[in-house]
Order: sequence, then C-alpha cells, then structure tokens
Amino acid sequence: MKQIFKSFILLLVLRPFVLYGQQNNQQQNQVGMIQGIYIPQDDPVAKQLVLLALENAEAKTADLQVEAANEQLKLAKTEWWNNVALSGNINEYSISPPKNLTNIYYPRYNFGGTIPLGIFTTHAHKVRLARKELEIAHMAKITKYEEIKTEVLTRYQDYLMYKQQINIETTVVENLYNNYLQAEQKFRNGQINVEEYNSALQAYNEELSKKLAIQRDFNVSRLEIEKLIGVPLENVLRSVGK
Repeated sequence: MKQIFKSFILLLVLRPFVLYGQQNNQQQNQVGMIQGIYIPQDDPVAKQLVLLALENAEAKTADLQVEAANEQLKLAKTEWWNNVALSGNINEYSISPPKNLTNIYYPRYNFGGTIPLGIFTTHAHKVRLARKELEIAHMAKITKYEEIKTEVLTRYQDYLMYKQQINIETTVVENLYNNYLQAEQKFRNGQINVEEYNSALQAYNEELSKKLAIQRDFNVSRLEIEKLIGVPLENVLRSVGK
C-alpha cells in the first residue's frame, strides 16, 4: 500500500514536467507551420515567397469559403427558430375588464405555440451537414495552400535554374564572340578560308540564340513569380539581402 502511495505522489510531482516536455515537443513540431502548411526555413527567399503567395487572391478565396461555411453552420444552429410560431390573445378587457361587463369569457387571455415535429430530426441533420461542409472547406483551403506553395517554389527553382544557365551561357557566348573576332581578322589576313570563318560565325550565332531563349525563360519565370506574390521579385531579394 505504501509503495502504491509513493508511486502516486511521484506521478503527481513528475506530471507537470512531463506535460511541459510534451508541450515543447508540440511547439517544436509546429515550427515553420502556418495553418497546417509547412513553410521552408532554410532559404529566406523561398520562405518570403511562400508567405506572400499565401496572401494572393486564390488563397483569400479559400479563406472566404471557410468563413462562409462557418456562417452556414451558425445559421443551421439557429434556423429552427424560424419554424417556431407563438400566438396570444390579450386586450384591454382581458387586463382590466369593467365592473359592469357581464359577458366575460374565460380564460380572459391565452398564449400558444406551434413547433413542427420534424424540427427535432431535420435540425440535427442540417447542423451535421453544415459541420461537414465546414470541414470540407478547411480541407479545400489546406489543399489550395499546398498547391500555391508548390507552384511558387517550382517557379522559384525555375528562376534559379535559368539564372545559372544565363551565367554559363554568357561565358560561352563571350568566348565564341572572341573566337569569331579572331576568325574575322584571320580571314581578312588570308590566314583562314571562308568555311572556317563561317563556322566561327555560325557557332557564335547558335550560342547567342540559346542565350536569348534562356533569357526569355528567365524573364517569364520572374513574371510568373510576381504574379503569384503580387510584388516585384526584386523587392523580395532586396529585403533578404540578395
């Protein structure tokens, strides 16, 4: 008996520490989570892009759908009052009849009410339906948030890829341009024939065309990101020091 009592006292003493540890673990698990969506923490640009994208029109629409479903639930909970009817009969003769009045009918006043029997079943069904609609709206919101996050991060990865490709292609184009200038000078001096000259020119033009195509994709990726976040990408990069 004493052993059981000691165990009980020990449990009471240690329980606050156990709960505190559980709360800390829950808080740690929630780090980087916003409304059920994980926000990347390792890349400040990616984090800021996701936060901004979750403020766009599509995300706001999902928020409004949840609010609308919540209002429908509130309405369903109180809608049964619309089916309740109260009635009564009272007048001046009922309240204070004259002493010489002989034709008094009893009861002098009455009240009544009407409650449809079906209200006890339909009300519960309507409330459950409204709760399910609210739950569906919440799940649709999380799904939409995930789609927005995935899209903006994908666009950002495309942006980084095209940016790196531009840097590589710029170096290649510069080297080929220098080769072309040398070939042009050698052709004027008669050191190479026209085929060698045309080969250097063609190589330069082909790489220049590749660079222009990559530059176009880079610009489009930036525009797509800005469409999602609603602000210039340069502002985001400047805010995080990049």
